[in-house]
Amino acid sequence: MNRYLKNFIMASCTGALLLSGMTACSYLDVVPVETPDRDDMLTDPASALRYLYGCYGPIQNEKTQKLRYSNAHFGSDEMVECVSVYDDFRRFQGDQITGANSGQYGVWNDFINGIGYCNQFLADISEAEIPNLNLKDKSQYIAEAKFLKAYYHFQLLNYCGPVPIMDSQLPMDMKKGDLPGRNHFDAVVEYVVRLCGEACPNLPDNFDDQRYYGRATKSVCRMLEAKVRVLAASPLWNGQFPYPAWRNTNYETPGYGTALFSSSYDPEKWKLAHDACLAAIQEAEAAGHRLLDMATSEALRANDKIPLPAIPGIDNSTPEGEEFAKRVMLMRYVGAARPDQGNLEYIWASLDINNYWAASPASIPHYVMNDEKGQPGGGWGMMNPTLYTVEHFLTKQGKLPIDDMEFPREYEWFTSAGLDNPDIIKLCVGREPRFYASVSFDGDEYSPVIAAGSPLIVRARDSSQCGYNLEKFGQNNQSQTGFWNKKMVHPNIRYSNPGMSSNVGNMENRPYPIFRLADLYLMMAESCAHLGGSYIAEGLEYLNRVRERAGIPEIESVSADEMVKTVLDERFAELYMEGMRLEDIRRNVQGQQQMSGNCYRGLNAMVKDPSFEEFNTPTQINQSLKWNNRMYLQPIPDAEVYANPQMIQAPGY
Repeated sequence: MNRYLKNFIMASCTGALLLSGMTACSYLDVVPVETPDRDDMLTDPASALRYLYGCYGPIQNEKTQKLRYSNAHFGSDEMVECVSVYDDFRRFQGDQITGANSGQYGVWNDFINGIGYCNQFLADISEAEIPNLNLKDKSQYIAEAKFLKAYYHFQLLNYCGPVPIMDSQLPMDMKKGDLPGRNHFDAVVEYVVRLCGEACPNLPDNFDDQRYYGRATKSVCRMLEAKVRVLAASPLWNGQFPYPAWRNTNYETPGYGTALFSSSYDPEKWKLAHDACLAAIQEAEAAGHRLLDMATSEALRANDKIPLPAIPGIDNSTPEGEEFAKRVMLMRYVGAARPDQGNLEYIWASLDINNYWAASPASIPHYVMNDEKGQPGGGWGMMNPTLYTVEHFLTKQGKLPIDDMEFPREYEWFTSAGLDNPDIIKLCVGREPRFYASVSFDGDEYSPVIAAGSPLIVRARDSSQCGYNLEKFGQNNQSQTGFWNKKMVHPNIRYSNPGMSSNVGNMENRPYPIFRLADLYLMMAESCAHLGGSYIAEGLEYLNRVRERAGIPEIESVSADEMVKTVLDERFAELYMEGMRLEDIRRNVQGQQQMSGNCYRGLNAMVKDPSFEEFNTPTQINQSLKWNNRMYLQPIPDAEVYANPQMIQAPGY
């Protein structure tokens, strides 16, 4: 552990890439070009701010950034990639992350290093006399570093389970026998909550200057408290951890002994989660956060000069059809609009300046249009929703297709819907707006203006268009499932000639969500569902806020058990492709149920020029995909275990 902390302190400041919402980013102006000497890092207010930005660095790192399709956040049943693209999320889906390679493919190093950097910053700024830095700003910088330290501990809990509490920088000459081991899960939870309590009073309500978007606020801090409380109350850490005998061998947590987690269910943890969610909601709403609404979305669509999208089975000339199509665009802008454009739903967000690894290029079909030489161009088309994803968005009645008696029966799903385009199947008609904002399919309009201002119609069976064609497009640009992702793809991306250039870069200068209000509402609803009784009505209020915005009917009454399932289904649809699905599967102990090899299915898309019937045949994905219960935790690097006698490896590794 010491080795990584030392390396991080000796490295150059990575800096925080703050959510600026502008074409220029202040981050580029403040990151030091060379490794700074620590004596030079706190000489004036500007250097203190630069030093603080270094504490935000891990949020932007490759392994921890949620928008990067290539990392483990996406290693769930939501999607698959081409077999030739072996990214971290595919390693996770195939149980290929081990103690030997987790330093390269896991998140341990980034978050441990982030904690070390925060500890060093807190030690240095507490001792330093910084000319012209007023007490208010200094107190705020300390609060931001404490919040970030809490956030990194939370993320380690989320991925690695019980971890050491790193409250201060470890001396470089510390003896091995004095190094800390894993602390009890509940002790780390309380530590995170304590840090948030210390930080929150000195954090601002908001940042008025958009150069500083992405820094911690009171709302961000309160939502972190809610996040860690919900994690602690969830089944994985509330009585259902699948390795009940796992415990420390010699390291003890005061008050807990060698135990690492609670083996019995405690309903009070859901009450703590409820109270934390309520406090976070009140803080966020008081700070002006709200769900993105139709008026804001329509203003953005008008500014971008985007026509209403064509939706199978929807007549845009009718008032109902027009409203539905506008709702689809609203849900596309939820994942694309910036705060300075009126999107105040994101409580905490950041930018990804490396567009190459962002979601958009991997999502857009490989055949959008031809360049001036007649060569096809576009994206990679290799980020592919699974059939499970397609089947688990809701219908326009707000139910799962399998549960909706007004929806075609399952044996009809893969037959033609009988529309003007006969390639469209019944499974893809009569669905909720979020489905059409998130998933594309054979016969679908992928985006209204993507082909030089014209729509792209997906022709999934045509090898000269978007269909499988190994010779023409190579292995990396093929849909594995017959479906494509739209979530996080800006609706105003336009490819144009000459040279098949596009405005992907400009469109990607936008936030990706770390915390957003819809997630918080659904956490509140989930907490109420587990508490049951009189809490059900309260939970439905927050659940229905999300459903109403999504354009589906509200739920009037439901039992506690039904509500838990309903909330998780809602989280699947609302938070699809935001890196939440894997977290939800693990904390609810659903790995075997949702991520076994036979769970990954698609259409029979890996065939050149198939017939309609051949293509629309549900097919097992031919990849090494499996679930092992050890995947509930990421391993820590073996080097850490070997160097620290108190540290034990995660079970199963």
